[in-house]
Amino acid sequence: MRSILQDLTPEFLKILNMDKIYWYEGWKEYKQKHPRLISEYEKKEDLNEEKIKERLQDIRRKDFDLFKQDWENNFLSVKKEMVQKLSRNAEHYQLKRGDFVVFIMGMLGLNSHYYIDTYYGTVIMVDSFYHFLNNVDIRETVDKAILEFINNRPVDTKKALFGKLLSQIEKIIYDTKDINKAMEKIVKVLYDNVDYYNWVGFYLTDKNEKNILKLGPYLGEPTEHVKIPFGEGICGQAAATKNTFVVQDVSKAENYLSCSEKTKSEIVIPIIDNNGNVYGELDIDSHKLEPFTIEDSQFLEEIINLFVKKYV
Repeated sequence: MRSILQDLTPEFLKILNMDKIYWYEGWKEYKQKHPRLISEYEKKEDLNEEKIKERLQDIRRKDFDLFKQDWENNFLSVKKEMVQKLSRNAEHYQLKRGDFVVFIMGMLGLNSHYYIDTYYGTVIMVDSFYHFLNNVDIRETVDKAILEFINNRPVDTKKALFGKLLSQIEKIIYDTKDINKAMEKIVKVLYDNVDYYNWVGFYLTDKNEKNILKLGPYLGEPTEHVKIPFGEGICGQAAATKNTFVVQDVSKAENYLSCSEKTKSEIVIPIIDNNGNVYGELDIDSHKLEPFTIEDSQFLEEIINLFVKKYV
């Protein structure tokens, strides 16, 4: 079973390593690690820079220190208890639906929990600092929040699928040392599990010809386009502009390089290294018209983010 509950509180507590005048800088560093989640949190609480600074200044260091002490002394056993309860009652909590996850996160202590919609499902964000300040049992909040979600929201099958696949691919990247093996495994996971991903492959920038993309691991019908110059076709345009390209109907694309008569649409995610250079890209063709949504783009971009952190 996938990890349904994660504790990110230790990342928040790193703010305590700073003098209080720098706590906002610590908040920004925290946000950089979880930009989508914390940005949505700020929107839900109508927080701008000034309000966040005011809130941080209102928090006493003593409260933060006591919170850290309480978390270090008690939360490991509390988390273990919650995970065991969820695992033993998987049917009751509908864990197989796969379109939600619980993140325990240190936030600003304003409310107990939030529902944050993402491309891979809903994150039930539970504020551990709020529970400490208000002496509220976090176990009860997690229980109620999950039940409220599953009883009031229909299953989002696409997000559920992407959530499961992202967990698989994250494990592949973590466990696989060889970059080519990792690409082969990623391609297989996507090709085998998403029914409208009918051709999945990597193109990599040729080491000897810096403006040429060279075909890497792929699954699907053979292609004659084993080398593509930057700027040519959808793949070449993505490499030249360093932007994700989504073409819902390739027949309407002026610069499209046809690989198969079956291909109706295409999405290309560039792989940019730490120096801003194009390392390659992930290319996906579909036999369907207009199959790609914002969830596809965000899902595939997250795969590439994980890939870059490990290999590029």
